[in-house]
Amino acid sequence: MAEVHRLELGEVVLPDWHPRFRDGTCPILCFAIAHSDGIVVVDTGPRAGHPLIDEWFSPKIISIVDALNKVELDEREVTAVVNTHLHFDHCGQNEFLPHAPVWVTAEEIEAAGAEHYTNPEWAAIGEGRRRLSRDDEEIADGVRILHTPGHTPGHQSVAVDTTRGLELIVGQACYGCGEFEIGRPAETDMHDAAWFKPGLESLRRLKSLDPVVSHFSHDVAIFRR
Repeated sequence: MAEVHRLELGEVVLPDWHPRFRDGTCPILCFAIAHSDGIVVVDTGPRAGHPLIDEWFSPKIISIVDALNKVELDEREVTAVVNTHLHFDHCGQNEFLPHAPVWVTAEEIEAAGAEHYTNPEWAAIGEGRRRLSRDDEEIADGVRILHTPGHTPGHQSVAVDTTRGLELIVGQACYGCGEFEIGRPAETDMHDAAWFKPGLESLRRLKSLDPVVSHFSHDVAIFRR
């Protein structure tokens, strides 16, 4: 059975034009799934060194390698990376796990080509590493990718069979635990207004799986059944 580890990769300061500006800061949480076939990393967080991102978000960065080592996992045993989506705070350290293929949706690759969507350099995935996921695809024993559009056109979440039961890595299909409990994502966290209905359907689908535990990209709270 697999085990899900939460990786804390720092935080960003939310600028005054961000819909969650009043929160002040936003934690960056990624995940490592340890199982018999190796380690699957879900999202890799941002990295430092981009002038505009540094100016707007003042990121405090923890290396993905250091985060893995903190939970006693070896980065050399990572067999796959899953990007829930390609916003800069979810794919910035992909390059620090260069040996691992990266799973992403075709819809997300297309969306990431739009201006102002992300940092194109961080979001770029070479053809040799890129794996286009299918909905409900099992990429390792007990690890399934679920297409959950809404926050972005190609967002995906991950379902993991663990000794505790089914755990979900929701990603940003909703922003946090409270939205998951009520089954309604914030409209301001959707890609745009047209994506609210797909986002609502995605969240309902995740809740229908009746997970024992659910994890979120930007909320330290964990949903427990």
